[in-house]
Amino acid sequence: MFPARPSRAFGLSRRDFCRHGGLLLVGSLAASAQQPPPAPLASQPPADDCPRCGGLGVIPQPGARPLVWITGQPLPRPEAFLDEEDCPVCTGGTPLSLEQARQQLQTVQQRNQLWSEWTGWRVVSVATRHAAVHGQLTPSQARSVGQALETLTLHLKALTGTLALTPTRPATFEMFFLWERSGWDRFRSVLEKRYTLEQLGPEWAPARDYNAYDHVDIPHWYETPQSVRGRPPSCGAVFLTARRQLILATANRAPFWLREGFAAYGDYRCHGSNRWYSVYDVRRLPAGDWMAEARRAAAEDRLRPWEEVFHRELRDWEWLDHVQTLAMTSFLLETQPARFLELVRRLRAGEALEPALTAAYRRPTSELALQCSRWLLARR
Repeated sequence: MFPARPSRAFGLSRRDFCRHGGLLLVGSLAASAQQPPPAPLASQPPADDCPRCGGLGVIPQPGARPLVWITGQPLPRPEAFLDEEDCPVCTGGTPLSLEQARQQLQTVQQRNQLWSEWTGWRVVSVATRHAAVHGQLTPSQARSVGQALETLTLHLKALTGTLALTPTRPATFEMFFLWERSGWDRFRSVLEKRYTLEQLGPEWAPARDYNAYDHVDIPHWYETPQSVRGRPPSCGAVFLTARRQLILATANRAPFWLREGFAAYGDYRCHGSNRWYSVYDVRRLPAGDWMAEARRAAAEDRLRPWEEVFHRELRDWEWLDHVQTLAMTSFLLETQPARFLELVRRLRAGEALEPALTAAYRRPTSELALQCSRWLLARR
């Protein structure tokens, strides 16, 4: 659980939304790393309204297998990293090249060395196609984290048929896993030496009492021998990664409830239950099958009107809010993935939530809420 107010807002242009290098990390840590160069732009940019790729110019490569690499192992062949191809409709993109794939993995190696130097630890790192996790991981934990992250991103690509909900790469999105409170405190000291207070963000001080902080450059969290008995490190990694994908996909314009619902959706899809969440005050919520709880709430007519959910602040959230936002997001994404992508595009363009939602789904909010309840009741 962590305070979910990001330390610094994202403001990304359409070009910055590309996936190919060094464009999403900002701040002093990024400046000290050797990042791969951006991919060359196509001579004719893809159309933003392309029905197949959503304006990215590339689509997921069919049949891509999970890719998980852990430091200490030989680097995988760059060909194994490739997961995209030209859009057959607009043909305006530039798929990742073999050299760029090689640079992505080499950058993770370089970051591993830097983090080892800065922390004084023997840092273990794991890289997937869309994220890197460094930290006090065992090889077994690193592999389970990597497999969960690949499960998440491969699912999102298969569900939508696009790369729109997986905009990051391991050279541009890294996280840090810590072991016990002592590791957390030491890592915070490391960051305080490398960042100004302004760069650390206004929530830096109160985050001391939590077990995670979604910093714009290096989200980090810690677990303990007690916590991992019921919540493996992959839960935090998936939650933070899913949340960041939607933040970037919408240029930081997704409303809070949708970010949290999308992050919880990732946790649920990868683990079959929910054990990670954001809180305003330190407190523990029941873990388990939140979709089953949402179905029970729908059967008992306990779900809030959607318009009310849209405007609730985290400080007012109860367990039902966590459950319901997961259910709402799951319904919107799984029943009509193309409409969900349209909602993402509309939010990124600056449209307000409710007009964007009704325009994307061609339904008023009240009707969507009713359909969501029926969908929940039909689930088994």
